[in-house]
Amino acid sequence: MKRIIAIVIFCSLVSMTSVFSQQGSHVSVQYDMSFGMGDLGDYISNPSFRGASFQYRYAVTDNLLIGFDAGWNVFFEKMEYDTYTSGTQTLSGVQYRYQNQVPLLASIDYLLMSDKALQPYIGLGIGTMYSERNLDMGMYRWEENPWHFALKPEFGLMYEMSPGTAFKLGLKYYTGFKSGELDTQGYLTISAGFAFSF
Repeated sequence: MKRIIAIVIFCSLVSMTSVFSQQGSHVSVQYDMSFGMGDLGDYISNPSFRGASFQYRYAVTDNLLIGFDAGWNVFFEKMEYDTYTSGTQTLSGVQYRYQNQVPLLASIDYLLMSDKALQPYIGLGIGTMYSERNLDMGMYRWEENPWHFALKPEFGLMYEMSPGTAFKLGLKYYTGFKSGELDTQGYLTISAGFAFSF
């Protein structure tokens, strides 16, 4: 009897955790390393090693997935003692520059080979992105925190390691268009993590 129950449970699990391209859902959690571009890259030249993203996808067809993305990246750079001028203000000191980026996007992915263990995909996200830019200098702090309209093209690979578990590698470019006093904020992200189907 125990053997029959074990076989039934095993068969149920195998049928529930089919390849990621088949209709169903999966979530992924990824570590993000990012590189500022444009205005963000000019403000902070250091790459960000403090980032993470979460993705949810539902398979509409074997090749087409829809869902949403959320992420968080922290950029930081310490500027050496110097004299800095902004508008009509001139101050001397050490600057500490921080910028947090939080994208929240609706996304669509297209799997190029849905029936293989290695599944390359292309995707597009559209939504909003929150930027929080802080500049600390001595006893002074300047802060800007607008919300941007945002786009994110993505190219990546998913490799199914076992039923229901895949390694996911992605290359994303986030663009938050000009908002308030901040110009367009862009950054390139390399993501690596794991996806789990359910």
